[in-house]
Order: sequence, then C-alpha cells, then structure tokens
Amino acid sequence: MSRSVTSSFIFIITLFFSFIIVSQSSAQDNQQVYETNCCTIQYHDNELLTNFTLRIGGFKFTSKGLDDDPANIKKRVDEIMEKVQALLDMHPADLHIAIILYPDHDSLGKVFREFSATGNIPIAFYAHKTKSIYVNVSSVTDGVLGHEIAHAVISFYFGTPPPAKMQEILAQYVDLHLWD
Repeated sequence: MSRSVTSSFIFIITLFFSFIIVSQSSAQDNQQVYETNCCTIQYHDNELLTNFTLRIGGFKFTSKGLDDDPANIKKRVDEIMEKVQALLDMHPADLHIAIILYPDHDSLGKVFREFSATGNIPIAFYAHKTKSIYVNVSSVTDGVLGHEIAHAVISFYFGTPPPAKMQEILAQYVDLHLWD
C-alpha cells in the first residue's frame, strides 16, 4: 500500500512539473522580437508592441491618419537612447539591452517580485543582472523609458554599477530634461 501511494505521489509530481515546463516553453514560443540599433524589444503580440509605440510617441499622425510603419518604433527607441547618452555624456561602446514588454501592472509585478524586489511595483525597472528593462506598457511614457535607459547607460558606462542613489539622481535628471 505504501509503495503504491509513493508511486502515485511521484507520478503526480512528475506530471505537475511536466505541465509547468510545457507552459513555460509555450509562453516563450509566443515571444516575438524586434531589433533596434541599441535594443532587442521582446513582446508577445503585435498589439502590445503597437501600444508601447503609441505610449512613447513612436507613431506619427499624418493627414492620412496614423502612420504605423514598424520602423517608427526603431527610430523612437534609438532616438531616446541617443538623447539619454548625450544628456549623461556617457557613450558605452558595448551597450545593447533588452526591453521586455508586459501588458499591465500585475504581469510586471510578478517579474518584479522574481527579482526579490520589495516596495511598490514600478512602471518599469532596469535589472543589470539581465541587462534588461522590464516595462508595464499600459503606463509607460517616453520619460519613464528614458529614465530606465539612463540606469542601463550608467551601469554599462561604469562596468560595476554605481550606488542606487547616485544612479537615481542621474536618471531623474534625464527624465526631467529628456526633450529640452
């Protein structure tokens, strides 16, 4: 009887972990990638990328309506990156980051907690460990993206990231003066 219960328990656990692995791999299979000169944008559907582009000002409105050329997102993200580097006067040669898009506060919150982060869930955050910016698309702005790109630029520039308070002062400066 005990051997039967143990075998059943092992079977259920194996089945459970198999399901988790299959779910994670299918979630990764749905992931799409868009490359810019400085970033790899990762997203799960075109609507998410479109919303991100609208939120950071990457679409242009013309007399014919919305110009939704995909090159606009590349141009806008690279433009923000260049502006941040110019404001900070920091131009690290090997700078390439990922920008990972999440549709809402809750989905970004799960990732934020996986980094053992505490406190309020931000609109976006940079993790130097993964060299990635994680973004809540429903709330992001060009200023927020510029702020997080500043964290990435600072971390790449110094090799070993400086103290968080110093980074935050510089990132807030970028947010404030991004389009001066």
